[in-house]
Amino acid sequence: MNSTIIYCFFGGYLGVLIGLRHALQKVNSARHEVRNLGRDRARQTAAIRELAKECRGAKRKLNNTMTAANRLAAEAEQLQVKLKGIRKVDNRLVVLDERRLPEDQRWVLTISGKGGTLPEATGDEGHENWTGNLRFLVWATTMDRAVKKAATRFPPSRGFKIEVTGAPDGGDPSKSD
Repeated sequence: MNSTIIYCFFGGYLGVLIGLRHALQKVNSARHEVRNLGRDRARQTAAIRELAKECRGAKRKLNNTMTAANRLAAEAEQLQVKLKGIRKVDNRLVVLDERRLPEDQRWVLTISGKGGTLPEATGDEGHENWTGNLRFLVWATTMDRAVKKAATRFPPSRGFKIEVTGAPDGGDPSKSD
């Protein structure tokens, strides 16, 4: 009977040892898994931080681009307004004659047309109507000479009305040097 107890004791002891060994293997396996999960977590954290940096950079770049786009849109709108102002017929300045002497001054004359064709129009241009006012740049020493030059080309007898409006630089036409 003693041998049976001894065999049972050794059997139980051997079972406990095998169970402990199996438990230690599970613990080691769990530790290994925890280490791997920690490494994976560190890699994922680094990847997330890198993506966050890239995202912040992309957001800054987007904000800068949007600011630049808004600024360019505002500038384009201002240029369109300026272009509309330049395109107005009243802003055109036609040079009557480019011949001038050193002592000549710039005079701006507004000539009103009666309608109908331009006096110098030929061919296809003959169908254009000139109604309203055109501004002409005339080079002359005095205001009277400037009016006389314009009247030679656009005589009042043919329905043209000539008015002196000033110099392009804003000078007063009544003051001649």
